[in-house]
Amino acid sequence: MGLFGKLFGGGPSLDRLRRAVQQKRYADARILAEELLSQDLDEREKQDILPLAAEAGDQLARMNFEEGLGFQRNGQFEQAMEYLQLASELVHSDSLRDEISAAMGPQPDPTDAFPRENAATADRTDGPGPAFGEDDLQLDLILTSYPEELRQRYEVKSPLFKKAFLQTHSGDDRAALDSWLKVPDQERDELYFFELGSLYGRSGALTDARTCLEEAVKKNPQMALAIEALVTILLGLKEFEAAEKILRSLLEEGMNPRFCHAQLTYLYASQGEFEKAAREARLGLTVQNGDPAFLQLAAQVFEQLSAFDEAETALKRIPAGGCCGGISLPLAEFWLRRNKELGRILDVFNAACREDPENPRWQLRAAQTYLARNWRKDALKLFRKVVGDPRLDPDLAEEAARQLALLQE
Repeated sequence: MGLFGKLFGGGPSLDRLRRAVQQKRYADARILAEELLSQDLDEREKQDILPLAAEAGDQLARMNFEEGLGFQRNGQFEQAMEYLQLASELVHSDSLRDEISAAMGPQPDPTDAFPRENAATADRTDGPGPAFGEDDLQLDLILTSYPEELRQRYEVKSPLFKKAFLQTHSGDDRAALDSWLKVPDQERDELYFFELGSLYGRSGALTDARTCLEEAVKKNPQMALAIEALVTILLGLKEFEAAEKILRSLLEEGMNPRFCHAQLTYLYASQGEFEKAAREARLGLTVQNGDPAFLQLAAQVFEQLSAFDEAETALKRIPAGGCCGGISLPLAEFWLRRNKELGRILDVFNAACREDPENPRWQLRAAQTYLARNWRKDALKLFRKVVGDPRLDPDLAEEAARQLALLQE
């Protein structure tokens, strides 16, 4: 959604993306990368962003992959598949993709006298060539993340359509676009325009993406994937009225309220209509939207309206991860702004400094906590260390310099 920078200063930039990756804030990095790639960039700029996007995606994929393996080991195969499917959507690395694919493969049947790999070997023709069914297996893997009612329609598509589809989902955008444009007119249904529109959207060609996705929705007004993708593109184009109309229509039909309320929160907040944004955020929370990006957006909207209790409640729902004391860093920063729980958050910020010494943000937060506790000597020492650090975000650097100047008066 491109949530935070646009609303509260300091929009997405390559430097912010680099810092997010360096600081291991991979979810934030992925959001920033998507926002940057949706802009009108030249090829050199894209080549700077894509490796960082890939690293963030692979790290998130690895986390979900390991969670999935844990469920598999415990015999909880349905839960395992949910994590593995998410990992397959996030992954960029071919080697990790192969690991995930292997984990998602059919489990061995102890009653089967002929293991699956032997059957596959028997189906191969003699001589050079790829293993039988390799593309079909990859197609099936990708389609596990699609609604069940669409999968069979993809499976009976032409070889050219499937080739374009596989190229798209392997990240080979140029080759994929070339293949899509060769698909004959008689096969250009809503699935075609959805895939092509999504490809244009990822490459930053938002106007072309809108045209294709509108065609997909025109051909099938009930195709949820195309509708949601179109809303995202409209928000990227700042076509707020058109996006709102679609979202309201979806809500009237009871379709995906989590998505709708989150998008409406962003839509209103980005226009400065924080009362409306807060109303949508509250509705989003009632449908159990636990996406950390949405929770931070909701909290920032509430804080903008001085609804501090609601902001705190939203931030408490963000998983703490490995943070000290079971407190997430966004919650710790909120408590610092509210001058609350200073002893607890100092432990959190000091732990973050140890775990992520390359990120001066946490040193600044520790210095500010020292100052809030009136430990001026410790605060002054740490402020002097972070002021002028080129790795600090410009808005934070300004904040640190201003507080250091006050301390030295």
